[in-house]
Amino acid sequence: MERLTPPFVRSHDHALGSAGPVLVVFGDYEDPETAACDRAVMELRSRWDGFVYAWRHLPIGELHPAANGAALAAEGAAEQDAFWAYHHVLLARQDALSVPDLLNYAGQIGLEVAQLMDDMLEGRHTERVLDDVRSAVSSGVLATPGLFVEGVRWEGGWEPDALEGALRAALAG
Repeated sequence: MERLTPPFVRSHDHALGSAGPVLVVFGDYEDPETAACDRAVMELRSRWDGFVYAWRHLPIGELHPAANGAALAAEGAAEQDAFWAYHHVLLARQDALSVPDLLNYAGQIGLEVAQLMDDMLEGRHTERVLDDVRSAVSSGVLATPGLFVEGVRWEGGWEPDALEGALRAALAG
C-alpha cells in the first residue's frame, strides 16, 4: 500500500483547514483531471470543512510543458500570501500558462508582478517544487492527481461524496 511519511501536512505545504483528517493532493496545473479534483475538493469543503486539504506540486513536464513554470509562479504567489487565490486561477486557465499569462494573472489578483517575475527568473522556488516531486515519487505517485487520505493512497475517485466518505471514515478511526 502506498503511503506518505508523517507528518501528512509539512510546515511548507499549502493547506486549507486546521483540524480533522488530512487529504493530500499531488497535482499538475495543466492536467484537466487535477482541475476536476480540485473543484470536487472545494465543493466538499463548501459543505463540510472538517478536514485539511493540502496541495503538493507534481508537474508532469513530459505531458504538460508549462506546469513547472506554473508551480514556480504559485510558490511566488504563496510568498505574497496569495497561494490559494492564484492556485485556483491557474487551474481555471489551464490552456494559457505562458510566462506572460502567469504574470498577467498575478496582476489581476493584486500581486506584486515584478517580485513574482524576479522569483521565477532566479528560480527561487525550484527546490520547494522539487521537494514536492520527491515526496510524490517516494510515495509511488507517478500521475496526477495523486490523493492520500491520512497518509494512505486513495484510489476511490474524487467525487465529493466519495471523498467525504473516506475522510469521515478516517475521522472515525
